[in-house]
Amino acid sequence: MRFVPFLLLFVAPAGSYSQLYLDASANLPDNGAKGQSMDVRAADLDGDGDLDIVLANEFQANTWLRNQGDETFSNASAGAMSSTVHDSEDVAIADFNDDGDLDLVFCSEDDVNLGTVNVHEYYLGNGAGAFVPATFLLPDSEANAVIATDLNGDDLPDLLFGNDGGTGVLINQSSAPGEFAVENNRVPQVDRTTQDLALADVDGDGDLDLFEGNEDGNLLHINDGMGQFANESFARLPQGLNIETRKAAFGDVDGDGDLDLFLANVLFIPGKNPQNRLFLNDGNGFFSDVTATQLPADSDHTIDAIFEDVDLDEDLDLVLGNVFGAPVKVYRNDGNGLFSDATLAILGQYYQRDALGLIAADLNGDGFRDLYICDRKTPPSNNKDLLLLRTTATATEEPEGSEPTALLYPNPVVDHFYLQTALPLPADSLSLLDLQGKVVAQVQAEPQGKGLYRFQVNRSKLRAGLYFLNLEGLVKRIFLAP
Repeated sequence: MRFVPFLLLFVAPAGSYSQLYLDASANLPDNGAKGQSMDVRAADLDGDGDLDIVLANEFQANTWLRNQGDETFSNASAGAMSSTVHDSEDVAIADFNDDGDLDLVFCSEDDVNLGTVNVHEYYLGNGAGAFVPATFLLPDSEANAVIATDLNGDDLPDLLFGNDGGTGVLINQSSAPGEFAVENNRVPQVDRTTQDLALADVDGDGDLDLFEGNEDGNLLHINDGMGQFANESFARLPQGLNIETRKAAFGDVDGDGDLDLFLANVLFIPGKNPQNRLFLNDGNGFFSDVTATQLPADSDHTIDAIFEDVDLDEDLDLVLGNVFGAPVKVYRNDGNGLFSDATLAILGQYYQRDALGLIAADLNGDGFRDLYICDRKTPPSNNKDLLLLRTTATATEEPEGSEPTALLYPNPVVDHFYLQTALPLPADSLSLLDLQGKVVAQVQAEPQGKGLYRFQVNRSKLRAGLYFLNLEGLVKRIFLAP
């Protein structure tokens, strides 16, 4: 059957953005990227120079997805990781036993209540992507968060567990790296249900302070410089908000050199206020609530959030992971900490996901940070996790009038595509580039009248995916369909 070319219209108002991310979720494996993922991290687990994906899964075996180096991922868990099933909520990645290889710690929430012991998983890596259970057993707790950091200055990563109860502190033993001693007295033991832990130097004294994102009252603990913390929440945080926080993100949103705070909130407990919150730092670690004037009003259930310069304008924007019907969202920063919803402009569409975890990292080695959003997949959803690759476009690189008004996704039979643009193009060949900027083909531009060009390309050696066309110094995205 011969296929007829078709035009996909994309009308862009003057001054709008190019779509900055391409959905590459098809590059993720069905077996591994469709689990009950609760959180995600990126790290080079096999020492091949690219970033792999680690997923903490709820009542399923945890997963690591090997980066194949060509923008695709494979499930490398079988034979390389334990198939033990726990209610895993978060993962910390560090070289705990000081052998030069990355290790993994997964924390678990509900197993203790179900009568299980040895609930937190601790695996030692061999540097080539294989992980074996450590002989040292971590103490049990009911934890939603785990982070690795050097608390006592001995250059070994210690562990903090965000528990139902006080925060757990495990100090790595220099006499036996990879084994830990409980030193919970380093952090004030306040009985809260913690969903997230975040470290940041909020008072500018050169050490990391500890924030607890809790269901029942957030806490800020100030570091004395020796890894001993004091609870200064009442003095430093806005009070009386009645919020249920699931994630905390620190970043300098207004360019004044100190770390501000975003809180991702939900309404799972009746009576809580689900509005997300933005707190500005006064430079000394005292925060004021500017939500009403600088953040969009919302009633989403936001589970995760990260600061990320999505439009490459040198300020921190926000990417939000929501659940229960609200899509993944992007809030754009105006440079002064005033945020507005720019989801469609940045992502090109609304992605409906049960987005419990998200990260930004360069997953395809092109120098741009991509987005990975894990999807817990509440039935009947059968979505994969969401992999969004950052294109080379910026918000300001293309002058007014140069934005394409129509793109033709290539037909697998006729081997050509169309592009309508206000730019005058030469009739001779143009370069088609891959994501690394390498010329992979020459393309002939044939004018069709009224700014429409027909491009002929030999696709025999080109796989489906994203490419870039160099148009007289401007770069346009071209997606070759399967």
